[in-house]
Amino acid sequence: MMAYRILIVDDSKDDLFFFKKELLATGLKVDLLSIEDSNLGLEAIRQEKFDCIFMDYNMPGTDGLEILKKIRQANDHTPVVMLTGQKDEKKIVELMREGATDYLSKESLSPEALRISIENARKIYLIQQEKKQAEEALRKSEARLAEAQKIGHIGNWEFNLEEQSVFFSDEAIHITEAYNYKKGLLLNVSRNIHRKDFHIFKAAVNELLAGKDIDLTIRYFGWTQSEKHLHIKGRLLFGKGIGTVQDVTFLRKALLAKEKAEAKNKATRFVLMIAIVIFLLSEAVLDPFIDSLTASLLISLSFKGSIAVALKPIEALLERIMVARIVLR
Repeated sequence: MMAYRILIVDDSKDDLFFFKKELLATGLKVDLLSIEDSNLGLEAIRQEKFDCIFMDYNMPGTDGLEILKKIRQANDHTPVVMLTGQKDEKKIVELMREGATDYLSKESLSPEALRISIENARKIYLIQQEKKQAEEALRKSEARLAEAQKIGHIGNWEFNLEEQSVFFSDEAIHITEAYNYKKGLLLNVSRNIHRKDFHIFKAAVNELLAGKDIDLTIRYFGWTQSEKHLHIKGRLLFGKGIGTVQDVTFLRKALLAKEKAEAKNKATRFVLMIAIVIFLLSEAVLDPFIDSLTASLLISLSFKGSIAVALKPIEALLERIMVARIVLR
């Protein structure tokens, strides 16, 4: 059996004596500290830890209600049970509003009432602590998730099928630049989609409504009117669409630059092959004829130079055609 560390603050010696007598009769293992002065009681609360505090409501100087307020203002959630002289509904409501865990009337004080009050107060305290820890863990988890989303330029969204509305996380709002709302109609969001990609988005929404997973990349315009490439993934879960949106603009631009560089190299290689073929033909066919002419070396060089000059625009044209095909794709 655990030992309860109990504090009783009451300026009446008779009431303290009666409280100790009833407390001993509860059968609980307790370590009791009794204090008659309210200010000394408050000092003890600041310096020590208690499992439960019993506080007389009416005391000279600083009364029990003021001490209760100071305890809660110090973010101390130790269970506090207020002892009242008589049952006053208005007084009880005020005590509970200020953070009292429970209240007991001195007139009806009994070992059973004390035992139940101590055990319930402790249970309530433990539940509150567990809730506080869970909330803190959730807060940290959400903070880590938000930071990870920010680093990865990825946000999450939820789609309410009945309301046709979309909820965005903070990073999803940043990505879509929908700063005016956290929850908006799907129609409002879809207006910023590139008109050539709208049919892709519409088909994806229909697939989602049919219970299929979606995975697509679309072009999108934010408030700054800058074109973005958004990668959207989602699925239907418990009658609600959920998923992620990621800004892949940088990746798309890097891929496009790589493909353009490859296209340029292909155009250069193609033209180079044509030049080699032409030069080989000139060596075999034209050079014997040119050699019989006056100033044959000058003519030969002039001919081959002209070919090289003529092939340069062809290379540029081929490069433009290949790059245009990449952009259109």
